[in-house]
Amino acid sequence: MTDAMPIDFTAITAPLRAVVETNVGTTRPRWNVLQQVLAAFDEAEVLQRLASARTSWLLARTHAGYFDRLPSPAVPRSYRVVATDGSVIHPDRHTPLRYYVLNVGYAILQYGAICEALLDVETQLCANDEELYVTDRSRRVPVAGAVLGIRRAVAELEAAVRLASNDISLSTLAILDGTLILWGLEGLPDFVVSWGLKPFLAALAAFREKRVPVAGFISFPGSSDVYNVLRVAVCDYPLHGLPVNCDHCRARIVTEGHRPACDQLPDIPDRELFEKALALQPGERSQVFQSSSRVLDHYPPEDRIVFFYLHTGTEVARVEVPAWVAADQEMLDFVHGVLVDQCNRARGYPLALQEAHEQAVIHAEERETLLTMIEQLLAEHGMLLRESAKQRSKRGRYA
Repeated sequence: MTDAMPIDFTAITAPLRAVVETNVGTTRPRWNVLQQVLAAFDEAEVLQRLASARTSWLLARTHAGYFDRLPSPAVPRSYRVVATDGSVIHPDRHTPLRYYVLNVGYAILQYGAICEALLDVETQLCANDEELYVTDRSRRVPVAGAVLGIRRAVAELEAAVRLASNDISLSTLAILDGTLILWGLEGLPDFVVSWGLKPFLAALAAFREKRVPVAGFISFPGSSDVYNVLRVAVCDYPLHGLPVNCDHCRARIVTEGHRPACDQLPDIPDRELFEKALALQPGERSQVFQSSSRVLDHYPPEDRIVFFYLHTGTEVARVEVPAWVAADQEMLDFVHGVLVDQCNRARGYPLALQEAHEQAVIHAEERETLLTMIEQLLAEHGMLLRESAKQRSKRGRYA
């Protein structure tokens, strides 16, 4: 028997080439349209459209120019950065034990007259009912999937505020890997939403009370809040005396064979808009934008999350901060300058986050070690760790 390739690449080469050629052929003309739309962008008119627009996607708002570019401020001579990142060993239905493991890695880097670094990890085994389930007495939801993602986000934020508060004598920035908007709350029961929000918002409030800025750093973001504003800008409904109404417009595709005006634009995320079309330069950032996410309706006004885009030197990243940070220009400049410095130290990604990730990551060998520990501990009590036939088949093949 010969080793077989898992994919027959010869079967997909021709159709893949056709897909690429079609994509390139349709994208170039749309980029030309995008440049024309940007050149004709009338901010006052677009703001009027946004006020009455009915869309099914997020629209960014700003109090300044949508496409302004702000240079990097001076890097602080001395500062401290605290970064946290987390990883999880998910509940395993192949074992008789219900548990999950939270691993929060952190890095504390200090610069200036005294340069110091502290790298470590906090590991927590969660196995009791209060940790495994969210309940409102009559119902209970397992802490798994999106709910476990929220639990991890809370653990990362709580660790960050605790570590950042240990010494506030030096200007400090806390950075987390990923968003500060709990998107995973969407569609969950109210009691689960409350369970996740309460500790998360308490940690955000603690940052505000201690006047320590916190930022969520999103590498290679897929969001398109700002780009969606351009879709509103090219909509032809206002030309007929109608407000922008995406649901009505899309329904006409089926009933009338209608082609929405915004379909002439390329389908790109904000990062491409700022990097390629608006030519954001290394170290520069965009204006600060407000998100229209309904999740943020649960946040108090001062802690509502706003965002800007930052050219890190290798890519355009999305940076999220609470509104109170953005409202303080000196603090916003501090966040901007520190992030630029951190990215310059690690090829376009904050050095502190890189180190926190290295502490947090759980390798395959460590997962296997945990299973071995469980197997041995069960054996001490005369119990065998039984696996499904499918799980055993993944460990060894018989042909």
